[in-house]
Amino acid sequence: MMASRFGSHLKVWFFFVPLLAIVVMPAIPDRTLFQIPAAETQSLIDSLGTERADEVTRAANEVFRHAFVNNGVLHRTMVATQDSSGISDGGASTFAYTWTRNFWLLIYRMIYRAMVMKVWLIGTACFAAAMFVDGTMRRKIKASAAGYASPLSFHLAGHGLLLVGGTLFGVLVVPLPVLGYYWLAVGAVLGLLLWKAAESFQSAG
Repeated sequence: MMASRFGSHLKVWFFFVPLLAIVVMPAIPDRTLFQIPAAETQSLIDSLGTERADEVTRAANEVFRHAFVNNGVLHRTMVATQDSSGISDGGASTFAYTWTRNFWLLIYRMIYRAMVMKVWLIGTACFAAAMFVDGTMRRKIKASAAGYASPLSFHLAGHGLLLVGGTLFGVLVVPLPVLGYYWLAVGAVLGLLLWKAAESFQSAG
């Protein structure tokens, strides 16, 4: 029951809340909240080098252009929210235009961060796989020595994996710089949690 309640909370905070943020946040007039912070791009350059950072930017541009620009979706939505009548509407058209502009800026930043995440994906997967194998071997050694596998540790590690996985979606939306060391920290934490889950797993048999 407690695990189910915890899972429901995770869905709310790390899935529905980011989706709600995508709808609500663009209403904030401050355009800078939806642009990629300079500190974030500089951190990527420091972590990966200029060439790799440029590749990430080109990949994000290509995905965004193919998904929203070439088919005219972005242009049509921007034109539809521009006020060309000159008739006062109480600021409704200005609000609509601002929301649409910020929405597309936010979508681009999400794609950019997804491309950054992709760069770290292979290294993180290799590290996580190695930690999982090591944890499995550790569990077998403990079992052969009549050691005790803690179900509590397994469940805590499992919830930790859900928690970290949920933040990966939320971080695409957050209006704060996502620096390079964040992705390193995520990879390290995922590996450790997988190790603990494998090490403390207790089969039904």
